[in-house]
Amino acid sequence: MTARRWRAALLMALTITLFAGARPHSARADTREWSSVNVAVEEEDDENFLDHYLSRAPVQWRDTWEHSTGGLRIEQGCLTAGIWYQQNDFKARAPLGAHPYLDLAWQQRTDDERAYEYLQLDFRFPTHAHGVFGVRFRPSYDKSQQDFAALWDYGDGASPLQVQASFTVRDMFNKLWAFRQTVVGGHAEPYRAHPFEPGIHVVSRGARHRVEFESAWLTPSRKKVFDPLTDADGQFSLWGSRATLLGVQAFGDWEGELRGANEQVLSATEFAGTPGSGRVFRRRWTGEVAVRRHLTPALFAEARWLYQDRSQDWQPPAGPASFRAYDRMPALELDWTMKPDMVWRVGALYNRIAIDLDGRQQYFTYGARKESRAWIGLQARFGRVQVQGIEGIELDAEPYPVTFHHDKGFLSLQTTF
Repeated sequence: MTARRWRAALLMALTITLFAGARPHSARADTREWSSVNVAVEEEDDENFLDHYLSRAPVQWRDTWEHSTGGLRIEQGCLTAGIWYQQNDFKARAPLGAHPYLDLAWQQRTDDERAYEYLQLDFRFPTHAHGVFGVRFRPSYDKSQQDFAALWDYGDGASPLQVQASFTVRDMFNKLWAFRQTVVGGHAEPYRAHPFEPGIHVVSRGARHRVEFESAWLTPSRKKVFDPLTDADGQFSLWGSRATLLGVQAFGDWEGELRGANEQVLSATEFAGTPGSGRVFRRRWTGEVAVRRHLTPALFAEARWLYQDRSQDWQPPAGPASFRAYDRMPALELDWTMKPDMVWRVGALYNRIAIDLDGRQQYFTYGARKESRAWIGLQARFGRVQVQGIEGIELDAEPYPVTFHHDKGFLSLQTTF
């Protein structure tokens, strides 16, 4: 298949996944990164969309990360006066013999929306003509939550085409290989319908283009809850899907970029002693478009527009209630390469947020508002370590104290070995 056809196929996959993703027919599993999703809690801070945007690691670091088999990448930032966002990734590779090898990964994410971390061990077995096969193990303190997966890869982080496919058996030791062990006190949560998670990641790279598509689906599942207190007996169910797209294409001296993402999760918690399904549905989709070019060899300019749609619905006993928010944000940026290992960045963000509420609300919100921020950043390289610091500058009159116009700080770090 030609590169042009690969790009067309990936764009079609994005369209289907982002805009035609169907909801399940009923509430459905229990896994950390899915069950902790909460899009309404972003309202804990009035500038959340700006904060998450500025906490991204520089895209210029991406190739260095992808071409390496070992490294550490850190994205951190201030979300509120009491919450510090973290997304930390570590990877390393060790030979298992002449050809097989072990890929080790550790990922941690803690912020206002979700909280999870895992250690991942991938045992890889290359073949001459059929790609790389593998087996994955994610250990867990709770034995019932340990994950196993079958893997297949084609290409790598430097090849024109890269495909990574996985099929994960979530919580394998919970009534699949064995019944979930009852904890002290007689509480047990065995699955009645087990969760599986197929996933795909495809990248097409070229001198003037990049198309990247990633998707995962957590199959509908259901677990029973047995508790010594009979009123706490019931069931928990969970279902989820997510997909992301990145498309980059050069046009003469200009470069255009398109990003899109869609995530949706449906859970329900029912107890014998409490009426209602406890159903919670949350969904977020985002879209971005950007254009950029070099004004001079040392001066780079970018204009970007971002959109986000967040919705969350609750059924009794917490509801009925619904929450919906719309973020619309233009972003401007100038980068000045003062010398090869030092880049100054300046920019401005202006976000308009619309809020639509119905029923008995579960979270505080600042309501419809406009938020603006200027920022200045510095990227620097010290040997094999790349760092970036960003300082936000408040441009609004806020209903809370602001010290010397300081409006959040953000830190990124990356090194490979």
